[in-house]
Amino acid sequence: MPCPLRLPSLSFLSALLFLAACTKDPELPATGAEGGTEGLLKLTVKPVWQGGPFHKDSVYLAAGGQRIRISELKFYLAPLALEDASGLHQVFNVDLFQVASGAETRVAAVPPGAYHAVHWGLGLPYDLNHLDLATIPVNAPMGNNSGMYWEWATMYKFVIFSGHFDSDPSGAGAPPFLFDIHTGLDTCYRTRTVPYNLTVTADDTTRLTVNVDIARFFTDGSRILDLSQGAMWHGDVNFLSLPLLAADLQSAALSITPE
Repeated sequence: MPCPLRLPSLSFLSALLFLAACTKDPELPATGAEGGTEGLLKLTVKPVWQGGPFHKDSVYLAAGGQRIRISELKFYLAPLALEDASGLHQVFNVDLFQVASGAETRVAAVPPGAYHAVHWGLGLPYDLNHLDLATIPVNAPMGNNSGMYWEWATMYKFVIFSGHFDSDPSGAGAPPFLFDIHTGLDTCYRTRTVPYNLTVTADDTTRLTVNVDIARFFTDGSRILDLSQGAMWHGDVNFLSLPLLAADLQSAALSITPE
């Protein structure tokens, strides 16, 4: 079952992998609630294939000899937080990313400091997944216009991953078969902590890049997501083992790499 996500906190910074390069930018620094100047964190969430460039219209050979063409990749990160010696500092509560067509960028104000880890969740934690949709602004990441809410389950999709595939590695042309995988439900929520040294200073911009390696949506080196065993998942409990595998693979596919 797919995994839903929830409404956005002030800035948008996908969690996970950071590429940290502090550079002076002409952008104005943000001001915190106490009136102190904060640093800016600029996050780029970028799709890749096996670490290299990803192009939506290309056909790729995935694990298990599957020919793949991706049409949609949409997911929640909730929350995203940085950790320093004093504890966790939340960057945002929830945000929604659509990266099949290319990278997305978010900018957030964060307290200056020396951070040593990044915490994030892929999907929505229980409290967000079970919020009353009527209480959320329609254009918020978790709002009705997100296209991520399951009316039948009164919960959210966490990841929408769609495209076409062919199980014949020697095939040619466009893959003929549709796959449409929606992970969700509380059992599909995944959290990670990534050790990473990141220094944020006032009046400066720190840049971070999170790579989403779509090739790793199909394997972790031992397990393989075989689309011939179930290419259409929309919260069907009869296929629960497949969404759980997909949730594991998708979480592991996110990484931080330096620019």
